[in-house]
Amino acid sequence: MTRKNSARVIRRAQVLLKSEQGLSDKQIADELSLSTTSTVERIRYRFTEGGLERALYDAPRTGQPAKLTAKAEAYLIATACSNPPKGADHWTLELLQQKLIKDKKVKTISTVAIWKHLTNRGIKPWLEKNVVHS
Repeated sequence: MTRKNSARVIRRAQVLLKSEQGLSDKQIADELSLSTTSTVERIRYRFTEGGLERALYDAPRTGQPAKLTAKAEAYLIATACSNPPKGADHWTLELLQQKLIKDKKVKTISTVAIWKHLTNRGIKPWLEKNVVHS
C-alpha cells in the first residue's frame, strides 16, 4: 500500500530526522534549503510539545464564523424571491447586500457570501427578471 504525503509533511519529517542526527538548527536549515532557522525551531518545538503527529501535521482550523444566522438566511432567501425594488428589474447581489445591511440583519456581508448562500439553495435571482414563488 502506498501513501501520499504533502511536501510540507515530508519536509517536517526530514527536519526531525536531521535533528535526531544531532545537527544544529542552522545546519538543518542549510541542508534542507529552508529560508530560516525559525522553521526548524518551530517544528522541533511542536514535536516536544505535541509529539510526532503534532510536528508533522497542522491542527484543524475552525474557520471564520458564519455571517448569516438561520433567520437572516431565511430573510435573504425571501427577499431574493420577492419583487425587486423600484427602479430595478431584478435583484442584484449588491441590492441584496444593501437590503440586508439596511434592515439590520447583518452589520457587513460580502456579495460573495450572499452568492454562496443563494446558489447553495439553487436560487439565482440575478438570472431571472422577476422571481416570485407562490
